[in-house]
Amino acid sequence: NAPDGDRWSMRVLLLAPILLFALASPTALARVTREQGRALRPLSRLQPPRMWTEQSGAFSIERPDGDRWSFRGDARGPDGERLPLVARAQEAGAQLIVQSADGISSIRQLARLLADHLQAEGGIHVEEVNRLPARGGEAYGFAFSVSDEARGRVAVVKSGEHVALVIASWPMGAPPAVAEDVEAMIGSLGPPPDALPPGVF
Repeated sequence: NAPDGDRWSMRVLLLAPILLFALASPTALARVTREQGRALRPLSRLQPPRMWTEQSGAFSIERPDGDRWSFRGDARGPDGERLPLVARAQEAGAQLIVQSADGISSIRQLARLLADHLQAEGGIHVEEVNRLPARGGEAYGFAFSVSDEARGRVAVVKSGEHVALVIASWPMGAPPAVAEDVEAMIGSLGPPPDALPPGVF
């Protein structure tokens, strides 16, 4: 068996391409244009929460109100691995990717290692790793920025027996609602509602 440090390093190396893939995606470079006098359609507050469940049942996540975000569960990463969820807000040039991080014993340690890895990339500023509110329970994450071009958020979230890695990025000029959507999606991530013990959800 490999020592713990080696196992962690190997796991971070496996997950790191997803971080860089998320930053290099064409949607992250999309040009953001201001709304020119176009009224946004009012959203119905009576609309029930829309929970999107990953096809294997590893997690569910609440889709933001309106039609700003599209969800896709059959995308592939840089090495051909399946990405359980790619959510995109096309007009804003924003995206959120959820990848499996199963097999991790400490989600806090993984969040710190990913922060260190991203900090080593040129032109990326990484903020402190903090505990995050998440429906699934334990979650840690950090915010980052890429010079004056983009902002982002990385989170490692416990989802019952599973662990999810979330990477989101959006252009610096994106509307504030995009960052709010990202925080809300991370906070909503957890096991599918019927997988929770009675009385928890």
